[in-house]
Amino acid sequence: MSFLPSLFFMLLGSSFAQSTTLFDTVSVETVDAELTTGNCTDCNLSEQAKWYFNNEIIAPLPTPASSLVKLPEWLEKQSEINDDIAVWIASPDLIESAQLDASGQLISIKDGKKVPFKTVKQIPQNQSFWNQDTTAFFNQRDIRLRGEWIDNKFIARTVWPLDFVITNFQLLPLNADEDLQTLIQADDGGVRQPHQSRLLWERTPGSAMGAAGKPVFGLMLNGAQGDDHEALAGHFAVITGQFNTDGSYHDWLVNNFYNLDVISEKGILAAVTPMDNYLADLNAGQNYYRPSYMLVATLKNGQAATEFQQSINQVMNYFYRHEFLYNHAGANCTGISIDTLRALGWEVPERGINGYVQAIGAYFYTVITEMDLDAARQIYDYLITETTRLLPAVAFDAIGEDLIRLTATKPPRSLTPYEQTLADSIEAIWFVRIPQIPSSRVSGDAPVYSFSEYLETAPDDRDEWVTIELATRDMPQSLKQQEPVNPRPSPIPWPIILILFGLSSFIALSLRWMFNKSISSLD
Repeated sequence: MSFLPSLFFMLLGSSFAQSTTLFDTVSVETVDAELTTGNCTDCNLSEQAKWYFNNEIIAPLPTPASSLVKLPEWLEKQSEINDDIAVWIASPDLIESAQLDASGQLISIKDGKKVPFKTVKQIPQNQSFWNQDTTAFFNQRDIRLRGEWIDNKFIARTVWPLDFVITNFQLLPLNADEDLQTLIQADDGGVRQPHQSRLLWERTPGSAMGAAGKPVFGLMLNGAQGDDHEALAGHFAVITGQFNTDGSYHDWLVNNFYNLDVISEKGILAAVTPMDNYLADLNAGQNYYRPSYMLVATLKNGQAATEFQQSINQVMNYFYRHEFLYNHAGANCTGISIDTLRALGWEVPERGINGYVQAIGAYFYTVITEMDLDAARQIYDYLITETTRLLPAVAFDAIGEDLIRLTATKPPRSLTPYEQTLADSIEAIWFVRIPQIPSSRVSGDAPVYSFSEYLETAPDDRDEWVTIELATRDMPQSLKQQEPVNPRPSPIPWPIILILFGLSSFIALSLRWMFNKSISSLD
């Protein structure tokens, strides 16, 4: 960095000269949010959140205290917090529109000015990155960039294709042979298909054309990763924002929950973050390693989206405070999100569990074959967790189907106040399929919808699985101010303990009976 910018940042401390424009669903207005980092001294963030974000660039936004919002049942007894929410921006500078030349070395910006272009460095643990296919892809379209100006050169961290827009206003409802799952699974998950938006429903003929400026409430589903057999189930998040005039959605907010206690090989952080950062960060962006899908509703009244964003902001803040832990079965990206929706009053129908018999069998099988109690406990927990809380694709399907059902003239059930507010507000619903951006990474696919499909997709021999070992991120003990509501479970669940106790008791009684019988025969 040249001397003058360095001096400027030193004088500003952790603040940056440039703000970022966001539609704040909480205040229901567009705001110019000041950029800072986790090192900020005058921001209303918890010490834990500051530690997680450290030198990362964020935009803190006010949000109502936890006592004023609905929280999942498992957080209701926690002490009140009143933290702002840190929106993870990741980069200090923004170029709204540019064109990349065929060499990948120059970009054209305003007035045709050409400036040197480079990508941010690949994280060493990240197994694939930008290549010639990526250059060719972005050379064919206008792009939006987040990154940093250094010595008159733009170092890009996020590259977003500006033709990823929702501009299809021709109504095409689901037909008798279609559902959300078939749309997702078609064409190998749409991984190499063009970006697609499909209008599934509108309140009155042509009403979707008036979407510009309307609040948005949506679901995000990311597909299966092609080079990690532990990531076949995909990822889930809830979206809020405002429908842009040009149909773009790069600035919508994604509420992304991710394990804070590991260091992602791609640099992912759990955060509320803009869509372009979530999907198109060159290391962490979901669409550099799998396809994605959205179900998007525009709303006449943004109350339902606002209430959700207010709640999920403080759920995220409790997460930063380590008052609950990420758990791949009980508290993953899917479970945290749908538990918050249900706490608000959206009674998304459940779809059941795989079953205790299967869970117990899988537990013993894993113990015998892998000699790993922790792995056995994890599989056991997967199989006894209700599937709309466990699997991203099942949650997307269940919530999405219910969202569409809420538009019916006759509601599917007696609606809660939250459901009624949402049902009355829905103006239009789109399904959006977002292709994987080409890079050196192998193609992803649609996510799996069941544990059995997971087993069918992954190799039978666990030694053939492609997995990625992640380093742990250890929060300083001084910041662990309260025990989490969901501490790490015992490697042996209670039903297994009871079975083992029963078996040992049976064996003991049998041995005693045999002993007594042998004594009697001697008499």
